Amino acid sequence: MILRFVLVVSLLSVCVMCAQLTVTTFQNNSDDLEDFILTELLGCEIEISNVQFIGNYESIGTFTFVENQEMCENNFDLDRGLIMTTGSVSNAVGPNNSGDNSQEWNEIYEDSFLQNYLQNFGVINDGVSLFDPSIIEFNLQSSISQNLYFELVFGSEEYPEWMSPFYADAFCFFVSEVENDIDPNYDSSPINIMETGNIINAEECDIINKPISVWTVRPYSEVFNLPSMNGCLYQFNDEGQLCDAISYDGYTSNLLFNLALVSGAKYHIKLVIIDGAGPAIDSGIFLKKSISDNFNFADFEWGQATYSDDGISISFTNTSPLNSNDNFFWDFNNDGIIDSNLANPTYIYSEPGTYLVSLEIINDCLGSSETISYEVFVESNNTNIISNSSESFSFYPNPASNLLNVDLSYDNKDYLLDFFDKSGRKLNTFKLKNSRNKIDLTNYENGVYYVRLSNNNQFQTFERIIIVQ
Repeated sequence: MILRFVLVVSLLSVCVMCAQLTVTTFQNNSDDLEDFILTELLGCEIEISNVQFIGNYESIGTFTFVENQEMCENNFDLDRGLIMTTGSVSNAVGPNNSGDNSQEWNEIYEDSFLQNYLQNFGVINDGVSLFDPSIIEFNLQSSISQNLYFELVFGSEEYPEWMSPFYADAFCFFVSEVENDIDPNYDSSPINIMETGNIINAEECDIINKPISVWTVRPYSEVFNLPSMNGCLYQFNDEGQLCDAISYDGYTSNLLFNLALVSGAKYHIKLVIIDGAGPAIDSGIFLKKSISDNFNFADFEWGQATYSDDGISISFTNTSPLNSNDNFFWDFNNDGIIDSNLANPTYIYSEPGTYLVSLEIINDCLGSSETISYEVFVESNNTNIISNSSESFSFYPNPASNLLNVDLSYDNKDYLLDFFDKSGRKLNTFKLKNSRNKIDLTNYENGVYYVRLSNNNQFQTFERIIIVQ
């Protein structure tokens, strides 16, 4: 029978191991599942309550994955996390020697909101029933505003021969706000934050926004002679050729999602994987909290210089997603000394020039560290040429349009011409080896720029260039 319960104490673990994938089921308990959600999926400064599970305990559990190149030509990418299936977690474990692994619970799930949501996106047809749910629900509240990142892999035995435009297994991660209206991004209506249009790491894909399902992330359908949809996210594994440790005939690439939490807001979270139309043939998801080590989120920008008797002041702004327990370490002149621990500091330079500025962000909770560096040009208050040599040179016309001419006094001295925007961010570097050079400006927008001409650290000059296309 289908189990619905507020999870309360007791644990029975069943482990199934094959090569490098291990799964362990949850049973009717609260402490272990709640601890797992907090420590493995959510993290610091978060409280959860009213944890509920709907489904059969064999359909949910934890997984660990150890890389084995003999079993996986392309690594599975996730090392541990939560597994939820429409059947049995054991059916996710390879080798992939059965095309239609299935555990049927034959339980109908009635949810008009979910039914209408899937119908509106074309995942199931009108009148199609939902079967064999695996659902986790809980309330969540964060004491500080922060961003959570999740990595997801969706797999199924329905790939590729059972893909259908009439019904499909699907996964959703619904978020709504309850009790108060603090977060402007949410209200009482659930929003699925894990639609394909919300994937962070799919920049090179032509994405059609849909819920994640067998039909909406798929290869070409030979049965219905229909083209692929979001096919760049799909990976063939019908004979275990990609990863024989995974039993699903196909699965998605590692998909990255974000959940932004506002301090004090109370959210209701609902994770659901469902079988459309009938209980046969398993699908499952692997979900992990990401510490975003492989995704460069650290970044900053800076404003124009201001001048005083104290020196040249530049204000730096951290543009990275803010998380709790973030610690900032700024080095403004590449001397290895931390100059500031503020999120958005201002630094005073004593002299103009070009400086390497670095920001390292360390998050104690996530155990992550990210660093980003930029070469920053600090302009003199004197807008004329700054030079430490009497060598002759000229830049013309100024203002310039499509081309900038750079004339030098000597050939073959390996001059470098660096282009900076008005804030001091380096845009490009050109190598100049002739006495007369032409620089293509067609890709630059109208505005003020700075160029630095240098030669073997013996000569350098700065000039302001105005581009008018």
